[in-house]
Amino acid sequence: MKRALVVMRAALAWTVLTSSLITTGVLLAPSADAATATYTANTSVNVRSGPSTSKTILTQLQDGQTVLATGAVSGSWLPIRYDNTTAYVWASYLDKDAKAASVVLTGPSGRRTAQENVNVRANADLDADITTILTKGTKVSVTGYSSGVFAQVSVNGKTGWIHAQFLTSSTDTSPQPVATYTTTLKMALRSSASLAATNQSTLAVGTTVESTGVHSGSYTQVVVSEKVGWVITGYLDAANGTDARYVLPTATGLRYVTPSSLPVLASASSSAATVATLSSGMKIAITGTTKSSYSQMIWDGALAWVATASLSTTKPVTDLGSSSLNKLEPNGKAAVLEVRAHFPKITTIYGWRSSSAYSSDHPNGRAIDIMIPSYKSNKALGDEIAQYFIDNGKRLHVTYILWQQRSYTLTRGSWKKMEDRGSDTQNHMNHVHVSFEPS
Repeated sequence: MKRALVVMRAALAWTVLTSSLITTGVLLAPSADAATATYTANTSVNVRSGPSTSKTILTQLQDGQTVLATGAVSGSWLPIRYDNTTAYVWASYLDKDAKAASVVLTGPSGRRTAQENVNVRANADLDADITTILTKGTKVSVTGYSSGVFAQVSVNGKTGWIHAQFLTSSTDTSPQPVATYTTTLKMALRSSASLAATNQSTLAVGTTVESTGVHSGSYTQVVVSEKVGWVITGYLDAANGTDARYVLPTATGLRYVTPSSLPVLASASSSAATVATLSSGMKIAITGTTKSSYSQMIWDGALAWVATASLSTTKPVTDLGSSSLNKLEPNGKAAVLEVRAHFPKITTIYGWRSSSAYSSDHPNGRAIDIMIPSYKSNKALGDEIAQYFIDNGKRLHVTYILWQQRSYTLTRGSWKKMEDRGSDTQNHMNHVHVSFEPS
């Protein structure tokens, strides 16, 4: 009798909880297949606010990321759930999953706030073990991934799951500052860690900035008046009392890389480990310290070495023969020179263009299209070029390659079939597309 009473109470409690969640819109009744299907990106592709290339880019999916559809494909666009609204992705760059995925990307990573005391569970299940309890008002890092009514979070370096009903719906995506600095040089606040990136504003000497502790090559990410950007590392004077981990090396000058390929070394020796490889035209900060034939430079917020003879105080002029190629970032320009040197049969290469329906790589100057002459009978040449960029991908800062209706991502390390996009150009049958990291 007692056992029956306990079971009855448990069932009643679950009924009340479920009814409450349905009322608040957290638990939804099963919907049509079109609204429960998941799709996985087969390359990088923009997520837009509406079904048009003129609409705002909300984020960019990367190869292998999975999203939840909210309806059927219409006019080549798939509606998906993203950041509590409906967003749109060009359907040709997605593959429908044979079985709906349980974990999908539904928003940006960032921070959300607990609205009540809430359990963090080991898995996305109300019966899963409770790993910790967050008190009301606690900010928690969210990854952007969801599973049903649960949001994935990161607590103390470990991932867990929280019922999304108990978190604020909006995500704070602004970077978290870790230290305060004063600029010691007039600098451009760039939109990304690249000399070619848009200058958002110019910072005067003595400007107070906050750093997120994130570095990329010669740049440090900072926050100025709620605006996030990148400045050259080496000209940021840490405030008194700053943790030693965030006190940055000091630069004495700036130099340009002159050769098409320059190794960044861990120490001042030709036998030292290569930390990175720089392309012609990249701008770096030096400390003024030299040893033998090497100069000390600042890279990723730390110190490294490069050959002194490969540096110049003036930017090298590289005319690649067209405005499309001359607007490429240094990594793209270096790749064009390599193609011309190793594949003389290639006579046409395209680079920058003002817009793209699929990704931002061409408009950002981070992609090239290598046109294959007589491509229908010359597939072997395209295969050779694609393999060259795979073999030299790390050195050339390649992110992915598209060729013959397939995509190859350096992080994945294998080819993946792509959907038919309708023409030889869209299917990359007549050219090899190569995208690069920012430079």
